[in-house]
Amino acid sequence: FQARLGSHGDATALQSMRTVRGNSFCVDCDAPNPDWASLNLGALICIECSGIHRNLGTHLSRVRSLDLDDWPLELVMVMTAIGNALANSVLTSIPRKILKKII
Repeated sequence: FQARLGSHGDATALQSMRTVRGNSFCVDCDAPNPDWASLNLGALICIECSGIHRNLGTHLSRVRSLDLDDWPLELVMVMTAIGNALANSVLTSIPRKILKKII
């Protein structure tokens, strides 16, 4: 059983994800007001980058819409705990050689 957020809960949850440090811009390209999320990264992305993330495969990036998809409370909690600033700080600390092997 997974608790799903109701309409008021959805609006509040989406707002909480959008106000996390760094989340007002796409984690990849800095486009303003991203409406998509990479669940694996815990970061918000724009629609253009969401297409790129989908092509990476779900083992690297599972993409979900902030507006079109349901959000279990557990995922909202993960997304608000991580956010774009933390995701970028972790990813930029990984040497490029290692990242190229992963991707």
